[in-house]
Amino acid sequence: MNSLHQNSFSNLQRNLTANTISTSLSEQIYQKLKWAIITGHYLPGDALSIRSLASEFDTSMMPVREALKRLVSERALSSSSTRSFKVAELSPTQVSQLFFLRSILEGAAAKIATHALTNEQINQLYKTALAIEGHAIRQDFNSYLADNYSFHFTIYNATGNFEMTRIIENIWAQISPSFYVGLRDLSDRNDWLSDHKQIVDSIRTRNAARTQALIEKDINWGTALYRNLNS
Repeated sequence: MNSLHQNSFSNLQRNLTANTISTSLSEQIYQKLKWAIITGHYLPGDALSIRSLASEFDTSMMPVREALKRLVSERALSSSSTRSFKVAELSPTQVSQLFFLRSILEGAAAKIATHALTNEQINQLYKTALAIEGHAIRQDFNSYLADNYSFHFTIYNATGNFEMTRIIENIWAQISPSFYVGLRDLSDRNDWLSDHKQIVDSIRTRNAARTQALIEKDINWGTALYRNLNS
């Protein structure tokens, strides 16, 4: 895991454990599985085996089952009467609606965060924006999703609103497997090059309204992509 991706996972850990004094084994497994889902290492319909994951994490099945049930409660996974677990399979309409919901919540979060981000954080956002462009050019889907997470949640964490950030993050876990497929199969490479640097410039000048509009535009690429699949 490179330094930017480690920063991304650290952001996820900070979000997930913000109200937790200690991190249980089940919590650690939950964090790692959620990160794998968000970064496109699991795709829609992929099955997750409790036994295989227990072997991978070198633990008993109980903490794995607890972590998977938590992800089901957040709708990132689905489960059946046979107690099997798989990544949620969403219709194009559902994906489009979730992108639209993201645009509203994240636009509001970005507006709040614009005046709260430090100059050091803004400089890091610019570096991450450059990394995202590189991933887009190379069509490195997993790295794109990892650093895209880092970029967005550096902004949203600056709101200081844990509940807003938690809700946004749970939507990301629902949508990311479909987002990965959209990037890989449904879009032109140039569609990836939404200008994150413009967002950074807007934050640097403390233009909250423009930052909100740019974030909404960035996210509504997905709203339009999946809505058009139904037309």
